[in-house]
Amino acid sequence: MGSLMSWNIRGLNRPLKQSDVRNLVAENNLELCAILESHVEVSKLAKVCKFVFRNWNWTSNGGVCSRGTRIILGWNADNIDVMVIAQTDQIIHTQVIFKATKKVLFCSFVYAENKYQDRRLLWEDICKHKALCHDKPWVVMGDFNSALNIEDALYGTSKQSIGMRDFNECVQQAELMDINAHGLQYTWNQKPKSGVGLLKKIDRIMGNVVFLDQFLSAYAMFHPFRVSDHTPCILKGLGTNGHRPRPFKFPNFIASKPEFKEMVQLEWMNRFEGITMLSVVKKLRNLKPKLRKILFNQGNLHVKVNELRKKLDKLQVMIDRDPLDGQLRHLEAQCLKDFQKAAYDEECFLKQKSKVDWPCAGDSNTKFFHKIVKSKNARVKIYSVVDSMGTRHEGDGVAEAMVLHYSNFLGVKAHVGTANLENLFSNVLSNEAAEYMIRPVTREEIKSAMFSIGDDKAPGPDGYTSVFFKQAWDIVGNEVTDAVL
Repeated sequence: MGSLMSWNIRGLNRPLKQSDVRNLVAENNLELCAILESHVEVSKLAKVCKFVFRNWNWTSNGGVCSRGTRIILGWNADNIDVMVIAQTDQIIHTQVIFKATKKVLFCSFVYAENKYQDRRLLWEDICKHKALCHDKPWVVMGDFNSALNIEDALYGTSKQSIGMRDFNECVQQAELMDINAHGLQYTWNQKPKSGVGLLKKIDRIMGNVVFLDQFLSAYAMFHPFRVSDHTPCILKGLGTNGHRPRPFKFPNFIASKPEFKEMVQLEWMNRFEGITMLSVVKKLRNLKPKLRKILFNQGNLHVKVNELRKKLDKLQVMIDRDPLDGQLRHLEAQCLKDFQKAAYDEECFLKQKSKVDWPCAGDSNTKFFHKIVKSKNARVKIYSVVDSMGTRHEGDGVAEAMVLHYSNFLGVKAHVGTANLENLFSNVLSNEAAEYMIRPVTREEIKSAMFSIGDDKAPGPDGYTSVFFKQAWDIVGNEVTDAVL
């Protein structure tokens, strides 16, 4: 799959701008291109679009615009199917199907009005469209003609305007968030005859949680302005699934399973030659596949909770019809117990992944934790970097560029001169204080330090959290303490 682009080019009648659109389509392997503020009369659309998009299909919202054409869509029909769901003079809602993978993406292309009063119809339209897309991958991209945050403008007031407040309310209600972005920070450049002008971020690419979940490698790229005063906004990474082998990370909730301690006990009975630390490291390494197996046997926690919820509903309906059936009462009690345990496991798992401290598992925060996890996953990835020579690297080239940069930076031999250390320190500890600082560590201090670490704190390089050691301390505590000592 290729990429999608929206670009406010401020008129598509000029040959130079038409050629620049074609160049961007070729350079970025675009499958769909939305041209905003085209200024093309409806009667001239066919001629202009034939030159710009060649053998692509195209459509526009020219039929609902009072003057000119505000949004033109062109797409490669060989690779994608596009269906227009609804449109106004400020937005076109589409469904995009990628033929190679059969993946479906709902995409809304925006060109907002200049006045905040007129934009309120657009915000209302987007919030209504959420009812259709709330459980489907949905992207909203284009020129919103309003900043979203105070820091989106180079100059201006430090107070949120009415237009920004309206835009924020729309984004919150529609449950949209910015997709991880690279390239230019400011997307609109006012170019006066004198002075530096005004720089603002008013073009955005936003998606819902379902999009972040299904298109793991997607990211936004904001290119240089070229012949327009707006940046081309390109949504990339739609074709790669982003699945790579994940490093081990101990899932805290499995520590409450009966087979957990059994596996730890069996592994800790093994004996290894060498220092105690080596023995601990080997045992922890050997435990990883066994702990993965416990997690695998739990199945998909989200599916498990949903299935148990449906089973519980069914049993309670049956009891309502036959209240005196003792067998049904017994099955309901067992199902309720299983459901509560599975729901608690799911929340513990999501809470650990989201690293949010203030809500507690068991408070029915599953949906909140789930959204935090998805948004964090989208933010922490690096999809594009610029090296010291100014060359941009994307996709698989990012890792290679980073390795090369730090190899050149850190791998160079250089002469190290000796420093005069005499009288370097004017303040020194007394002998008694220095001796106290290097006193032997006690076994009680080691246990206290371990148990003081929060359950959901990030694990060490080996992937084990403090919960593993706390729950298995009666088995592993002595040897772990010996290793530390």
